[in-house]
Amino acid sequence: MRTVICDLTRAQLAAAGVRCDAALCREDLASAHDCTGCFGCWVRTPGVCVMHDSLGDLGVLLARTDELTVVSRMTFGWLSPLAKRALDRSIGYLHPSFRIADGEMHHRLRYAGHELTLSFRLYGPSTEAERACARTIAAANALNLGARLADVRFPASEKSAGAEKDAPVVAAAEPPVPARGLPRRVALVNASPRGDRSATAHLLGDLAEALPVYARMAGVDAPELVCATARDAGLPAGCDAVVLGYPLYVDALPSGLVDLLVRARGELVPGTRVYALANMGFYEAKQLAPSFSVIESFCAAAGLCWSGGVAVGAGGMVLPVARTPRMGMMRRGVSEAVDQLVTALLAGADAGAIEARPPVPRFAYKLAAEAQW
Repeated sequence: MRTVICDLTRAQLAAAGVRCDAALCREDLASAHDCTGCFGCWVRTPGVCVMHDSLGDLGVLLARTDELTVVSRMTFGWLSPLAKRALDRSIGYLHPSFRIADGEMHHRLRYAGHELTLSFRLYGPSTEAERACARTIAAANALNLGARLADVRFPASEKSAGAEKDAPVVAAAEPPVPARGLPRRVALVNASPRGDRSATAHLLGDLAEALPVYARMAGVDAPELVCATARDAGLPAGCDAVVLGYPLYVDALPSGLVDLLVRARGELVPGTRVYALANMGFYEAKQLAPSFSVIESFCAAAGLCWSGGVAVGAGGMVLPVARTPRMGMMRRGVSEAVDQLVTALLAGADAGAIEARPPVPRFAYKLAAEAQW
């Protein structure tokens, strides 16, 4: 069975000549909801989303699919908000328990023995950096889904989405010049679908508490902090720096954050520094690196300055140990990484890619994480 997930209308899909037996098109994706991170498809109605909309049975549909093709506008090196919404809602296809694949932690396959072939068609202008990012995330998707990656194509437009030939690479924009001086107003964006109940909220709160302490130690004025969410109309105006807090969803930014970045493009002053504070349920923080590349591509397109961030693996431990001492054994690795980000933020400098050190070995984390299911 051939299934297509696309951000094209049904008429556009037919005109593009993409063949399929089942299709979820723009009309279906636009009427559906973003994943809320409730994990109901794992614990309440296994394999099926608790939200009864056009994407509610996506996990079951994938279990019947032999060839899955995702057609999307190239958006900062990966999928558009609507196409990413569909992938975020596909996690019911997987089992909450873990397996180790290629030396990394991934979810166990709910439908063991099912063979799924993946293809991606990312249409529209794209730079070589965006295409490299897309290939990396596509490969991560295939590994996580236990699928075979057939190909990743870059058609020139939605009309040529069925074409086999890639469009020419477009030239990358000149690197933006970072804004000078220390930040006076910093936006802290919580892009977790779980909102204030999330590990993202705790990590941003920890940064907000540490920042004035480090400012006082450095003898500088602490910047004003402005809180925002992915549901807001855009990024707060008048900010010298932005910290994007988010969990990894299906190997990339959650769809709500992608939508915010699309809407926010052009709103910030060129050269504004953008940082990330990201976490994930898998153990290896390095799996967050491709999501940093998406933000870097956004910054290049919007004339902003990507300034690095913190990658927190073993994110399932963030909330359970939140009440332990900040520099105690269970929190020290994450706290030190956050402090490095705070230092860079206050100095108006690059933070680089900082990987937080997990407090326990992988086998212990795996056992503890699976016990909750």
